[in-house]
Amino acid sequence: MGMISDLPDQMLLQILSWLPTTEVVATMLLSKQWKFLWKQVPKLYYNYSEHEGKDFSEFVSRSLQLHVAPSLKSLKLSISPYCDSRDVTNWIDLAVSRFVLELEIDLTAAQNPMITALPKSMYTCGTLSCLRLKALVLDDIPEDYPICLSSLNYMYLSVSIQVSADKFIGKLSAGAPLLKKTVVQGPVYGDQFLDSMTSYSELKSFTTCLSEWGPTVDSYFNKLEHLCMCTCSSGWWDLLINFLQRSPILRQLQLIKSCNSRPLSSGNQPGFTSTTHVPECLSTTLQTLEWRDYAETEFDMPVASFLLKNATRLSEAKIFLEYAAGPIEKLRIRTALAKLSRGSPTCHLNTGN
Repeated sequence: MGMISDLPDQMLLQILSWLPTTEVVATMLLSKQWKFLWKQVPKLYYNYSEHEGKDFSEFVSRSLQLHVAPSLKSLKLSISPYCDSRDVTNWIDLAVSRFVLELEIDLTAAQNPMITALPKSMYTCGTLSCLRLKALVLDDIPEDYPICLSSLNYMYLSVSIQVSADKFIGKLSAGAPLLKKTVVQGPVYGDQFLDSMTSYSELKSFTTCLSEWGPTVDSYFNKLEHLCMCTCSSGWWDLLINFLQRSPILRQLQLIKSCNSRPLSSGNQPGFTSTTHVPECLSTTLQTLEWRDYAETEFDMPVASFLLKNATRLSEAKIFLEYAAGPIEKLRIRTALAKLSRGSPTCHLNTGN
């Protein structure tokens, strides 16, 4: 213990910040020097899997009460199935009072529905710059709640079905004027949400896996530079082409298969429908294309052909083939892709995987 104990307290606190809080608290037993050091660690991570039964809530509450750091850089909570929603509310309130910068609440293991409302204090946390809410069962934000997330620039929301999901996300985003990157996963019904999202001039990156979102997009993303779209649901091409037409300076496009979402309707994947109006970003700004789990279906090949042909400023296209394809099938697909017409003479096509 001698060598590490000789380090300055600030360096020790940095080291402890990388450990789960259960292990951090245990260091108080090492020596007198360490007895109170854990209380000043600026990053706290609680994971219910490191505790047995119902003592997780007691441990979190007790250690947060004893924590004396003037500010919290990060609080991450992976919630136990035994947690009460009132405990979660109290923990968030305490984090806000400590001027938290990064807040992550993971309710994946919680009993459903675990929590439908977040504490009022969170909506006016002026220091919060990063917010991650996983497996959230949403309820609408009460009308009398002011929303002022003046420092928020990154938001990740994985939502469960609830009547007001789109309104919730729209209102939350409306109070975040510096929001630059948003990731939304779950059944959000898009029109009102998109209208609110596009009113934020700083939004530059958007990731969506919205399997129950209709294909029409009427809003414009005038500063969007990066778009990542899930290809799990049927009709995703219609939604994509709408986004492309309304994102005039898009530079990066990612197509991924990130979930096993239920399609919008039963039946086969709809056929590809080309458009006579080529989106402006394809001919002026799009520089990179990345497509994962490409399968060369009757749908995928025409989409790939359209994008490669019309993206006249494209510098690189990475198309990673579906894992299930065998070596002979992969060779055939790579050959077919290499033969597709490319609108950009400098486009490098990478199909290696």
